[in-house]
Amino acid sequence: MDSLLQQVMHRLEERKHTSTEVSFNQQVTPPSDQIFLRNGKVILRNISISLVRDLYSMEKTNAWVNWVLEGISYDVKFYFLINEQMVNFIPRMMILDWPILFVVNNESPVIASHNRIITRGEIAAKPDKSILVRYQQQLITDEAVDICNYKKIKIKIRTEENCIWRE
Repeated sequence: MDSLLQQVMHRLEERKHTSTEVSFNQQVTPPSDQIFLRNGKVILRNISISLVRDLYSMEKTNAWVNWVLEGISYDVKFYFLINEQMVNFIPRMMILDWPILFVVNNESPVIASHNRIITRGEIAAKPDKSILVRYQQQLITDEAVDICNYKKIKIKIRTEENCIWRE
């Protein structure tokens, strides 16, 4: 019994460090759930705005939405590769609370803050070259702006809290 437990623990540890890339195509059936058993990280390319909308709305008729939700239940870390134009289409709550990291141009994670005032310390803990999404009523200290400049963090200001299609 101990050797079986050891094998399972070893496999789970390996899975944490294994990743795979999948290309999204609405016309094609998503891969099998077996991908989640072998990989702790899934990088999804060619994301569409409609997938983001359907996922946020929990559109269960979309097979890709069901596939991503199944992966989340397997504790898979999702990385959605997007272009900078798509940032305005991602609801802020998805950036803050969903277990998905949106990444622009393979290098810039999209980040946000729950705090009403964004401080230097909070920005200092964020990765370089990130894209910070904040809404207009959210304040950012001058020191935090300085750190953004130093770390090459772009600030995108939303006129409302959600995104273009979520009024």
